[in-house]
Amino acid sequence: MKATAIAALITAAILTAGTSGQAASNNDITRQAVFCEGTYALCIRALCTADPSGGSTVECGCVVEQGWSMGPGNCASRQPVTKDGVTTVVSSYSNAFNNADKTLTCANKDTQWANCYGASCVVDSHDPKAAACKCPVQTGAMSTLGGSCDHDNCSKIWSAATPAAQHIVSRYFYRYMKQHHPKDPTNPPAAACFKKPS
Repeated sequence: MKATAIAALITAAILTAGTSGQAASNNDITRQAVFCEGTYALCIRALCTADPSGGSTVECGCVVEQGWSMGPGNCASRQPVTKDGVTTVVSSYSNAFNNADKTLTCANKDTQWANCYGASCVVDSHDPKAAACKCPVQTGAMSTLGGSCDHDNCSKIWSAATPAAQHIVSRYFYRYMKQHHPKDPTNPPAAACFKKPS
């Protein structure tokens, strides 16, 4: 796994990484992001299932990707780990889905969404492109590439970010890749969905 470790100061909007394997919180002013090339889980359009017992985490169906991503921790800590036949990967961020999906923003302050940045994910033993990630639940306005631009889907729980974080990281990722890895294909920030008519 190649690594380009950078001290990327991103404003308060970016999701803050916790320790390796833990999902991020959303309350630090700045955070270092590390760009790594390898295997990662991408969750920015994942639909999540609430814990029937009412726990503080949800399970999100994410996609296992290969290539560059930005995330918490160093690249060694984000390598896939296989133990007793179970493979785990870390959820990090890239613009891989930005060419196919638009950004759905749910502005209601009571919207529930999943913060999967830095979450630990278990790869499906029958489908190496799928992973189940345990992500903490947040409440507030959010933006996701899930939901198919249907605002009625704001009632569901999606892996997402705050609107400010989504705006910042997608542009930051695109600029970084264009500058440092211009031969690697990367997508520009995803277009926004049209607002729901009032």
